[in-house]
Amino acid sequence: MQPPGTPPPDVVVVQVLADGTLRINQEPVSWDRLGARIDEVFKPRATRVAFIRGDGPVEFGVVAKVIDVMHAFGIASVGLLTPDLEKGL
Repeated sequence: MQPPGTPPPDVVVVQVLADGTLRINQEPVSWDRLGARIDEVFKPRATRVAFIRGDGPVEFGVVAKVIDVMHAFGIASVGLLTPDLEKGL
Protein backbone atom coordinates (compact mmCIF):
# COMPACT_ATOMS: atom_id res chain seq x y z
CA MET A 1 0.00 0.00 0.00
CA GLN A 2 1.17 3.53 -0.82
CA PRO A 3 1.70 6.21 1.81
CA PRO A 4 -1.14 8.76 2.07
CA GLY A 5 -0.83 11.61 -0.41
CA THR A 6 1.25 9.54 -2.86
CA PRO A 7 -0.37 9.38 -6.31
CA PRO A 8 -0.76 5.97 -7.95
CA PRO A 9 2.25 5.05 -10.14
CA ASP A 10 0.32 5.58 -13.40
CA VAL A 11 -0.50 9.20 -12.49
CA VAL A 12 1.87 11.91 -13.73
CA VAL A 13 2.29 14.83 -11.32
CA VAL A 14 4.26 17.95 -12.14
CA GLN A 15 5.19 19.72 -8.94
CA VAL A 16 5.96 23.44 -8.85
CA LEU A 17 7.98 24.21 -5.73
CA ALA A 18 7.96 27.53 -3.90
CA ASP A 19 11.50 28.30 -5.11
CA GLY A 20 10.41 27.92 -8.76
CA THR A 21 11.96 24.50 -9.34
CA LEU A 22 10.03 21.68 -10.95
CA ARG A 23 9.66 17.94 -10.48
CA ILE A 24 7.87 15.31 -12.52
CA ASN A 25 6.82 12.43 -10.26
CA GLN A 26 9.45 13.59 -7.73
CA GLU A 27 12.24 13.71 -10.36
CA PRO A 28 13.82 17.18 -10.67
CA VAL A 29 13.51 18.77 -14.12
CA SER A 30 14.67 22.18 -15.34
CA TRP A 31 12.34 24.66 -17.03
CA ASP A 32 14.28 24.35 -20.29
CA ARG A 33 13.85 20.54 -20.26
CA LEU A 34 10.22 20.51 -19.10
CA GLY A 35 8.64 20.04 -22.53
CA ALA A 36 11.10 17.37 -23.65
CA ARG A 37 10.75 15.48 -20.37
CA ILE A 38 6.93 15.61 -20.57
CA ASP A 39 7.21 14.21 -24.09
CA GLU A 40 9.46 11.37 -22.85
CA VAL A 41 7.19 10.54 -19.90
CA PHE A 42 4.04 10.38 -22.03
CA LYS A 43 5.47 8.69 -25.14
CA PRO A 44 4.71 5.14 -23.88
CA ARG A 45 1.37 6.07 -22.29
CA ALA A 46 -2.03 5.76 -23.91
CA THR A 47 -3.61 8.21 -21.45
CA ARG A 48 -2.31 11.76 -21.68
CA VAL A 49 -3.58 13.16 -18.39
CA ALA A 50 -1.43 14.94 -15.82
CA PHE A 51 -1.81 16.83 -12.58
CA ILE A 52 -0.03 19.89 -11.25
CA ARG A 53 0.74 20.28 -7.57
CA GLY A 54 1.94 23.69 -6.48
CA ASP A 55 3.41 24.70 -3.17
CA GLY A 56 1.21 27.16 -1.28
CA PRO A 57 3.03 30.38 -2.21
CA VAL A 58 3.38 29.56 -5.95
CA GLU A 59 1.82 32.22 -8.15
CA PHE A 60 -0.86 31.19 -10.62
CA GLY A 61 1.19 32.60 -13.51
CA VAL A 62 3.89 30.00 -12.88
CA VAL A 63 1.31 27.21 -12.83
CA ALA A 64 -0.24 28.60 -16.03
CA LYS A 65 3.19 28.50 -17.71
CA VAL A 66 3.51 24.79 -16.83
CA ILE A 67 0.00 24.15 -18.21
CA ASP A 68 0.93 25.94 -21.46
CA VAL A 69 4.03 23.76 -21.89
CA MET A 70 2.00 20.63 -21.20
CA HIS A 71 -0.64 21.60 -23.76
CA ALA A 72 2.08 22.34 -26.33
CA PHE A 73 3.31 18.76 -25.91
CA GLY A 74 -0.11 17.19 -26.36
CA ILE A 75 -1.32 16.84 -22.78
CA ALA A 76 -4.93 17.82 -23.24
CA SER A 77 -6.16 17.10 -19.74
CA VAL A 78 -4.38 18.83 -16.86
CA GLY A 79 -5.79 18.79 -13.34
CA LEU A 80 -4.75 20.73 -10.28
CA LEU A 81 -4.02 18.88 -7.06
CA THR A 82 -4.90 20.31 -3.69
CA PRO A 83 -4.38 18.59 -0.34
CA ASP A 84 -8.07 17.64 -0.18
CA LEU A 85 -8.06 16.14 -3.68
CA GLU A 86 -4.88 14.16 -2.96
CA LYS A 87 -6.58 12.42 -0.05
CA GLY A 88 -9.01 10.94 -2.59
CA LEU A 89 -6.36 9.60 -5.00
